[in-house]
Amino acid sequence: MSFLNTDAVNLNMAGNSAYSVLKNLAAMAESLGYITGKQAFMQTLLLREQNHSTGFGSGVAVPHGKSAAVVKPFVLFARSLRDIDWKAMDGEGVNCWICIGIPEQGGDDQVNVISTLCRKIIHQDFIEQLKTANAQDVVALLNQTLS
Repeated sequence: MSFLNTDAVNLNMAGNSAYSVLKNLAAMAESLGYITGKQAFMQTLLLREQNHSTGFGSGVAVPHGKSAAVVKPFVLFARSLRDIDWKAMDGEGVNCWICIGIPEQGGDDQVNVISTLCRKIIHQDFIEQLKTANAQDVVALLNQTLS
């Protein structure tokens, strides 16, 4: 199964705060037709961050949420040249995001996708590939990991 394509990749994410990056990710999801309401999905992401940061460390965060606004499960990837304070576990700034959206009626897909990603994100070589690859290679890398 192909989880994302190059339309779902932004290698020059705008934003200088967690809020603005989440807002841009929600807008990206909306423009791709993955969600019906940008505000509703953004609220889901913000609540998740308030409960516990999705910053895994090494500059990577995985904002995610289950929401009625999500039409179909999706994965987005974004990267920025600037580090954003994400209250990550290691205290480092974040410049790579893997955003996951799951419909409210979705099953264990989200948990499976997140746990699969977590097992890969702990590997420094995987992180380096995400941080340096072009859009096509990011898509191939993530689809290979998630399939």
